Parts: sequence; structure tokens; C-alpha cells
Amino acid sequence: MSGRFKLILALLLALALMCVCGGAAMAEETSDAPADTAPAEESAAVIPPEYKPAAQSSRFNLYVREDTLAIILESRRSGSLLYSTVQNPDDFKDQAAWKGFYQSGIVMEFIEDVKSTNTQADFINMQADISVEYLENGFSAEVFFPAYGVGYTALVTLDENRLTVRIPQDKIIDGESEGHRYTVSTFTLYPFLGYSVLGRDEGYMIIPDGQGALIELKDNEKRFSSPFDRPVYGTNIGIEDTVNSRWTVDSEPVIMPVFGMVHTAKQIGFLGVIEQGDNAARIRAYPNGANNLSFDWVSAKYTRRMVYKQPTGPSSGAVDMLTEEPRRFDIVQHFLLADGEDATYAGLACAWRDYMEEKGFFAHADRDRPFDVEVDFLGLERENDVLGKTDVVMTTFGQAGEILESLMTDGVDHVTVVYRGWQANGLTGGVPTSFSPAGSLGGGGGLEALIRKCAGLGMDFSLEADFLSLNTETHPTLTYSAFKKITSQTWSRPTFGPVYGTVYMLAPERSRSVAGDCLKAMLSAGVPGVELTGVTQLMADFYYQNHYQESGKLAQAYRDIAALAAKDFSVTLKSSNAYLWPWAAALNDLPVTGSDYAYVSRDVPLLAIALSGKMPAYLEYVNFQANARKFFLRLAEQGTRPCFLLTMEDPIRLQNTNSSDIYSARWDLYRVTMAMWYSELKELHRNIDGASIVAHDTAGDVTRVTWSNGVKVYLNYGETVGEMDGVALEPMTWKAVN
Repeated sequence: MSGRFKLILALLLALALMCVCGGAAMAEETSDAPADTAPAEESAAVIPPEYKPAAQSSRFNLYVREDTLAIILESRRSGSLLYSTVQNPDDFKDQAAWKGFYQSGIVMEFIEDVKSTNTQADFINMQADISVEYLENGFSAEVFFPAYGVGYTALVTLDENRLTVRIPQDKIIDGESEGHRYTVSTFTLYPFLGYSVLGRDEGYMIIPDGQGALIELKDNEKRFSSPFDRPVYGTNIGIEDTVNSRWTVDSEPVIMPVFGMVHTAKQIGFLGVIEQGDNAARIRAYPNGANNLSFDWVSAKYTRRMVYKQPTGPSSGAVDMLTEEPRRFDIVQHFLLADGEDATYAGLACAWRDYMEEKGFFAHADRDRPFDVEVDFLGLERENDVLGKTDVVMTTFGQAGEILESLMTDGVDHVTVVYRGWQANGLTGGVPTSFSPAGSLGGGGGLEALIRKCAGLGMDFSLEADFLSLNTETHPTLTYSAFKKITSQTWSRPTFGPVYGTVYMLAPERSRSVAGDCLKAMLSAGVPGVELTGVTQLMADFYYQNHYQESGKLAQAYRDIAALAAKDFSVTLKSSNAYLWPWAAALNDLPVTGSDYAYVSRDVPLLAIALSGKMPAYLEYVNFQANARKFFLRLAEQGTRPCFLLTMEDPIRLQNTNSSDIYSARWDLYRVTMAMWYSELKELHRNIDGASIVAHDTAGDVTRVTWSNGVKVYLNYGETVGEMDGVALEPMTWKAVN
């Protein structure tokens, strides 16, 4: 009996040993997990029990914590998580206000009476009544702060690869309590979504500086004390004072309402896209160390109402005033989600491209335009003379035609022509209140002949139109139509030029009426295209008809101008804010690089990737680039097009005009360069014709751009031979591989 027992025991021990060995072998076999499998620390992560399932798509799960509206997004493929609030907040010794900020999903601020400091309404430091209702694809939350009578309703929905957060304006509640008035002022939606702590995660934040820039997730050791904090669509001159100096170099304005976060090791990230409320938003990105915080986070902040300083007289100070009405918009903010190989800035740019296609941003885009160069001719400027002001003719209509014929002879057979300074008062003479081509350039007959010549050469032609800049010396009757700040003061700035010392701007309603008259006359004259500038670059609140006017009304006036132009003309938009792109056939004057902030790791062509294959895009003038070869490589990398500012006469003649900053434009100096660049880039565009960028990778000085038709373009920005994928590149060269 005992022998049989020993036998059974031996068999059991052998079986157990086999199981252990088999398990080890299985573990060894599965150690080479697919790339999109979650990292070990992420696999161990579990959804905290206080979070409830709220929605599910084929790619992501959404969970919500009802008492703080915090959310967690989970990749269903990898298990990677994006948290919207700081986990383990007790590990950080921050002020109560910051703790409330980073532990709340949505943070609102309100104004008590007319105090200049906002009060933060978060879910940690202030008692709130929250009612959550679950929807088919998300949830709705009614939020009310009973002590102040303020509140709002938020809608959070998950649709495949897109998380959308909405706050309808008609669901925002202003309150009163014990004789005090409380006005809802700002919102920040999920500011810590995807946050990182002191570089513990590999990845980067995406900011809309230039065409796009990355802030690497790394421990900055508190080197950076200030964040990236810029208004969408540039400085609001209706509220903010600007420093005017001829030596000041402004940072690049934000022309695209996007921001993002990517965790490269976990292969998960998002691109935030503002659909509504962009005219009232700021993009903020905090690298760790800024404001003494340990976190990297990026978000958008929306301002609904504000307190401003109203001067009471020339020397008697100012009083605080609350804007008399809120800005009218629903907040609609999307998070375009990506995981796996798509979780890169290029993958998110592609997702943004799909989003813009869906929303009609390319409705008027000239997608079939063959590769070309843009040539901007400068016609007329003005300088002071003993008897007044006299014309400085740089390029007549006839001379422009001669230059174009020469370019055609050189093989530059596709050119988009834009004529600047065509009006009688010259380039800096202010808005064209009527259609009157300058007689010294050839008058209406000369312009008509140039239009016919361009048509015969197969070249597109446009006149530049600035319906914003106001010169009260040339248009004194428009003085009372000048743009006014919300304080009712007329906005102006010095030009530091020798002819016209001050520039003003037209009020939006006047810009709209002037544009309507001028565009109608241009159409009658047979002008086929128009390049809009000025109105493409401004976003501001203003004062009109004795009342504060919010920036949305300015935006609508400029939309009307763009839509009116697009009805009858091929429209190019210069340095344009994104909300006007749906009316553009092409975009011009896109930035090459960003503002060179100290915390930026590198610039990336986020915008060029998003526009590729959908909208012709031209970069800044070639004339003024410090490194022409590097600029050329940027064109080849992005699939963008070059633009030249040309004159027949030497720009030395402009030294006594307000265009004295144009120092290099004489066309014969660029004739050889244009022919060489055109030939080289034309061959590239023949290979990528109709395709879009689908991937963008960099290793050291070498960059690889992958197009949707399989073409790969390799570029070496270094000073030594570079290599990628077995493709060798000499310094500062490029190569396309089909």
C-alpha cells in the first residue's frame, strides 16, 4: 500500500514539474509580443472601481468618474490608458487650487461682480451638484454650484476614434447670491488628458507654433519657468495692448486650433481640435517645471466673458468693466484618438486631414492644380516729394507680362501670378475702395492685357486685396470707420515708415461693404482670381455702434467676405486663420519654422501633412530665406510650393517708401534659381501627384516622408553623408524612391 502511495506521489510530482516547465516555455515563446501590445506597467494598470463604463467603440473604451467628471480612455488593442486627472495626487505637494485643477475633468471659472480675478470652480475645493445621465455613446452631466448659482451642462461622446466634448451656450448658468452677481467666464475641458510626470513617459506634446512643434516629455529639472500660452488666431488687439517697435520680432501667430499629446512607448495619443469656440480660445502647454508643477500637460482654455480696464479720461485712470455680453458660441472640442502605429504626430495629422475633409475645409480647394510656383509682382509704391507724394513704379503690367514670357522660355511653364500694389495709392496706400488700376502701371487697359497674356500662357492670375488696412491720409472719409478696441479707443500702430506714419484698420462691417463693392468691380473687369490678405489674419473683439462686439461677429464678417469672393473668383488666402480655409482654392505664406521657444524639441510639418493631397500650399517668400538650400529641402519634404516676390526695378528704389524692408526682389537675380528649382520640384511632384503624406519619420539629420502612393522621399539636412533604409544621401540632398 505504501509503495503504491509512493508511486502516485512520484507521478504527481512529475506532472507538476511538467506544468512548470511548460509554463516557462510558453512564457519564453510569447516574450516577443507584437509592437502594439501594452507595456508591462500598462498591462498591470486596472480601471479604478470609482470609474464606470460610459461608451465603447471598436478601438477605445471610455470610463467616467461621476463625482469629478474625470475620464479614462483605454485602447482596446493594447490596453494603454489615457488619464484625464492626476493619479495619486497625494504624492504631490501643490497648492489647493492646482490640486483642484488637475483632479477635475472640467474646470470652470466665474467672475464675482467685476473683480479682475476669476474664481475657480473645480470639484475638489468647491461643493457641486452633479447629475450624470448615460447616453448611447457617452454621457451628459448637469453641473451646478449652489453657493454661487452658476453651472453648465457638458456632453461627452465617443464616436469610433473621436472623443467630443460639448458645452452648449444655452446651458450655461450665471448666478446671483446674497447681493452678488456671478458670471461664468472660462472653461477648460480635460486639461490633463494624457498628462505625464517629470518625463516618466516617452513622447511629446504637440503645439500649433508655426506649422507645428513638439515639446519632448522629459525631466526638465525646472529649467523652464513659463509655458506656451498663445491665443488662437493671434493677439486680440481689441483687448490686449501690443508692444510696437521696429526691432521687435513677433512670435508666430497660431493659425490652426489644434494641440496634442503622444505617448510613444505606450503607442497612444490624441490631437485636440477646436470646432467651435476657436475665436475665444487659448492653447496652453506646460512642460514640467513651469509654475513649479511636475507635470507635462496641454489644453485649450475658452474665455466667455472678461473684465477689462475702461479709461475714464486722458489722465484720470481707469475702472474695471465686465464685457456687456458673452461671446456667442457652443464649445465643441474634439480629441482625435490614435493608438498603435497611428500614434504619431504624422498619424494625428492624417486624422486631422480626414476630419477637415469631413467638415468641408477643402470644398473650394483646387486639388487638380499641377505643380507650379507662385510669382507675386510688386507694382507701385509711393514716396515723399517736394510737391507731395510721387509714384515709385517697380513693375508695370507690361513688364510683368515680359517676365512671365521669359519664365516660360526657361521652362517654368506653370505659374500662379499675384499682382500686389496695383491700385493708384500703391501697396501701402490702404484698402482699395474702388477698382482703379494705377495709370503709371498701365491703367485698366494694361491690366486687361496682362490678364489675357496669363490666360494665353496657361497661368492663373489674381489681384491682391487687403480689405482691412486703413490709411487715413489716402482715405480720410473712412476715418470714422476705423476699428475700435472694446474701450472705444481707435486702434492704430506706427509703421516706422518714411511716408505714412500710422496704420489703422477698418471695422468689420465696413470691410465687408468695401469688399463687396470692390469685388463686384473686379468681376466686371474680368479679373479671374483674388488673393485675400489682412482679414485673413485678424481675430479680435471690438467696439461698434456704441457697444462691445464679440470676436465671433468679426469672424462672421470675414467669412462673408471669403464666401463672396469664392462665389466668383479663385481665392488664395494669405497667412490665413483656419476658419476661413473652406473658401480657399489655395493657401499662401505658410510659415517655414516656429518661434524657436527654448522648450521646443523640434518643428514638424503638421500642417503640410494635413493639407497634402487636398490643398495647394505655398510657403513664405524664397527671397528672404537665410539658407536657400535648407528652404528648398523643406519644400521637397512637405510637398509645398515656392513663392517669389519679383520686381523689374531694383528694390533700392524702395528705400524711401514704406516698403523699404523689401531688399531683394529684382527678377533677373532669381531667374536661374526659379528655373532650377521648378525643374527639380516638378519631377518630385510628378511622382507624388494626387497623393497625401501618410508617414513622417526622422533619425538624426535624415528624414523619410512616405506618400500614399508608395513613394518615399529621403532628405539629409546634415553636413555629412546620411543613410536610412539603405538609401545613402550626400549632405543637404534629397532622393525619391518609388
